[in-house]
Amino acid sequence: MKSNVSNLVRDALMLGVLICLSQISVALPTAVPITLQTLAIYLIACLMTPNHAFYTVLCYLIMGAIGLPVFRGPTGGFLFSFPIMALVMSTIITHNRSVQGHILAMIIGTAITYGLGSIYFMYTMKASLLSTLMTCVLPFLLGDALKIAVSCMIAFKLEKIVLKKTVLS
Repeated sequence: MKSNVSNLVRDALMLGVLICLSQISVALPTAVPITLQTLAIYLIACLMTPNHAFYTVLCYLIMGAIGLPVFRGPTGGFLFSFPIMALVMSTIITHNRSVQGHILAMIIGTAITYGLGSIYFMYTMKASLLSTLMTCVLPFLLGDALKIAVSCMIAFKLEKIVLKKTVLS
């Protein structure tokens, strides 16, 4: 029973982190803003099992779909990719908990989001591949690299704290 309650609390906490970080937004001249959503999803993938990561991010999408103000900007394709991104990254990290495993997982997850989000953008905006890459990928590469580095540092620090508490209890 304690495990179920702690899982529920962790899931709710991570959902709250995703909602809060999603509200931090920097508008760009393009249609896609810079947000900290992906930082939150990187952390979710690092700190949760694949199923919990997937369903936590899916819950975020459902909250937005029913009208709760959790989204920033017109980024439908990117939003749709987030549960898949979380699931894939968490699965990779579960099998390889090294720094390299975390980084590889986040690069693959980011590529999934760029791919699905760009396809959606091209379709809805009737944009060419080049203009889509210039709008939806290129402006975000450096920021996403920084988010990957930050999320790795935070995740490894939190994992050490959680492991210490587990060993001591």
